Amino acid sequence: MADMEAIAREGTNAMPKDSISKTAQVNLNMLTFLGVPEAVAFSKALQLEGNPLVALQALPFAHQLPLCISCISEVLYESANQLILEANNPTILDVACGYSPRVLKMAPRGYTYIGADLPDVIGDLTARRRDILPADEEWIAGYRTVNAADEEQMRNVLGGLREPITVVTQALLPYLSLEEKTIMASSIRELLQRDGGCWIIPDADPDSLMRDTFRAVLGKVATSIVRSVKAIHSKAVGRNRSKMSWRNVNEIEEALANLGFSVRRVPLYREGMELNCLKFAGEEAADKLRTCWQQKNSLVVTAE
Repeated sequence: MADMEAIAREGTNAMPKDSISKTAQVNLNMLTFLGVPEAVAFSKALQLEGNPLVALQALPFAHQLPLCISCISEVLYESANQLILEANNPTILDVACGYSPRVLKMAPRGYTYIGADLPDVIGDLTARRRDILPADEEWIAGYRTVNAADEEQMRNVLGGLREPITVVTQALLPYLSLEEKTIMASSIRELLQRDGGCWIIPDADPDSLMRDTFRAVLGKVATSIVRSVKAIHSKAVGRNRSKMSWRNVNEIEEALANLGFSVRRVPLYREGMELNCLKFAGEEAADKLRTCWQQKNSLVVTAE
């Protein structure tokens, strides 16, 4: 458990971050400390500064919170990766990619990878692109600046794509307003209708996923801690996710159907999925986590 405690303390010396990019940094930090190989390589290339979890250190059971958060980060990341590989579309568009190491997982397999996010994140990624992507590899990968809720920006990014595509939105929907979600979904629908492919939403049960994952690790004390973590995070990003629409899989599924999509549910966790976080959690908690995640959903969405 000492390695997990180190997550809450450690940082590196390089680029200062604002609240948005610090939030984007959390998933990378979690995957890195779990030893996910591409995350370790990605972190080394970016050399991000600071500790995005510092605000949680005053909470009860603070030493165990990195484990809870890393469990969520890894199961969403690996579930999305598994669905990307099953879809096997030649291009991947990772919307609100943050500092995801997914490019190092997918580009070597022959996929065209495009990461899209806000300017501060994309600025970091493009500045370090030569450190991220090996010079001797002919990988097709790149990064684009885009606000997913801006119709014109989405059209500019999507307009140049002309082959079946897998769009991924991980940890994005809970923080968009209804209007912003509708704009983004409409842009994705136009793309899928034109070129084919699918849209993967790994976190279709975001609130219950956090609650039940924390409960599996922490037990009964999880409820109050989850409430505190959500409040801190909402303040950091300037959005209260509890007031947003599309808060659970039923709401998301209904909204997407009304927008002209077909939706297929897939268990978030499936047998055979290898997750490093389960080794840190211990046998009892790992069993609870598997059971919890098998009852959560990822969505594979196609345009009608």
